Amino acid sequence: MRARGGEKQRDSSRPSLVAIPLLNVVAGSHGNQGDKKVSLDYIPASRVMGAPVEWCPNPRYTSLLRVKGNSMQPMMHDGDILAVDSSQTDRSQLNGKVVVVANEQKGLCISRLRRYENVDVLEPENRDYKPIVFTKSEGWRIVAKVLWWISEAP
Repeated sequence: MRARGGEKQRDSSRPSLVAIPLLNVVAGSHGNQGDKKVSLDYIPASRVMGAPVEWCPNPRYTSLLRVKGNSMQPMMHDGDILAVDSSQTDRSQLNGKVVVVANEQKGLCISRLRRYENVDVLEPENRDYKPIVFTKSEGWRIVAKVLWWISEAP
């Protein structure tokens, strides 16, 4: 936006919305099976949704997927739609952030990544669920950082 004469005008050379694909995939929360995928590449989309460009730091790597389960409550709920950035996978940059991780047995999973000294842990928001130690030897890998989500109104 540029200001001219006290009024704001949109810079028409820059798009204001980004088209984000809603992938045909779910990320399970702790105790729920996510789809057995190890990445978000090559997953077909069921629809496309528009979002403000400011909400998508890396539009080319931004996609949407659904949450399955309740371990991220009260923050996120079963059926919520997550916007994720698959270019943000560096563990050292994601301490305290909500991430989508993958495991060959458990599939895609959503959790908060926490580092305690030399141990990385996947922590649910709902304390009725136990944390999981995040190790490559157990087959875990970060797939994406969660940017934002959409919940249905109660």
